[in-house]
Amino acid sequence: MAEVDPETLLEWLKMGQGDERDMQLIALEQLCMLLLMSDNVDRCFESCPPRSFLPALCQIFLDECAPDNVLEVTARAITYYLDVSAECTRRIVAMDGAVKAICNRLVVAEVASRTSRDLAEQCIKVLELICSREAGAVFEAGGLACVLSFIRDYASRVHKDTLHSAMTVVSRLCTKMEPADPTLPACVQALSTLLRHEDSHVADGALRCFASLSDRFTRRGVDPAPLAEHGLVSELLTRLSNAAG
Repeated sequence: MAEVDPETLLEWLKMGQGDERDMQLIALEQLCMLLLMSDNVDRCFESCPPRSFLPALCQIFLDECAPDNVLEVTARAITYYLDVSAECTRRIVAMDGAVKAICNRLVVAEVASRTSRDLAEQCIKVLELICSREAGAVFEAGGLACVLSFIRDYASRVHKDTLHSAMTVVSRLCTKMEPADPTLPACVQALSTLLRHEDSHVADGALRCFASLSDRFTRRGVDPAPLAEHGLVSELLTRLSNAAG
């Protein structure tokens, strides 16, 4: 496809059965190239408008039969859109089930597979960008539990920048946690484990999460004792002791 016809691209993006999957993948690669190489965002968005293309990209994530290699390129295309426009974030959030589908890809990731790992890492990038503008939507989609589980299971098997991005997502999502949230105990347990993580960025990020959570408890006039059920106080005392020399 020397000359890219945006209408044809969009038509191919909406394919997804049998041999049509190859056409879909070609369209995705072409779209990524267009978005990445464009030196004029306005002109690119005019030919490949987010209002048309983002719903098509989100629909691929909602397709339970979509293979990992197709989803990885789809996530990459979504990332390129998000990188340059806050409006794109709102369009993704408005697509029913899209954010949850992206979060769920972290749960089913098999990082022993290169393609599955690449997909999971790209999903983390997408969630990081969405969280910078619409953290509440990711929280409502169950993103906190998904990302914490991903860090717990695969921290040593993904790129360090992915791990750090994942912690950025967790830090943003913890600002949305309410004291009465039923997922709080599991969150506290996971964060308490991360306090002792070998990567100082992760450990410090977990500490910042506890600061956010304790602030939420204080603002709501709720006893923050549940935050200390898995060794938070002893970890804080150890850190203070080390800082004092």
